[in-house]
Amino acid sequence: MSDDFVEIISALFVLAGALLTLCSAIGLVRFRDTLGRMHPAAKPQVLGLVLILIGAGIRVFPDIDLGMLVLAGIVAVCAAPVIANRVGNLAYRESVQDGTITHEAPVLEKYTGPGIDGRRDS
Repeated sequence: MSDDFVEIISALFVLAGALLTLCSAIGLVRFRDTLGRMHPAAKPQVLGLVLILIGAGIRVFPDIDLGMLVLAGIVAVCAAPVIANRVGNLAYRESVQDGTITHEAPVLEKYTGPGIDGRRDS
């Protein structure tokens, strides 16, 4: 393949990844609550990063730095959904204790047991 074709393909991947990351940032600003912000923080941001890493990998293909790009992509794909899940779980529990979510509190307490301080909220 010619160098110009490789450069164009690499630039397209980086551009697509940058656009997805921009959409994720806009989603983080636009959504109001933590539970709504979990989605743009995890899914499009990680896909954007993976596309940028693919574009960089195409650009530096025969070099040894390709392994570091693959490792960074694997860590991002594995860690981001877990972090978003934990943040959402914590935000949900805090909102139940604060009283902002009242209609689901008995259901949550039924499955999780007593609150953090050991008392059952009445």
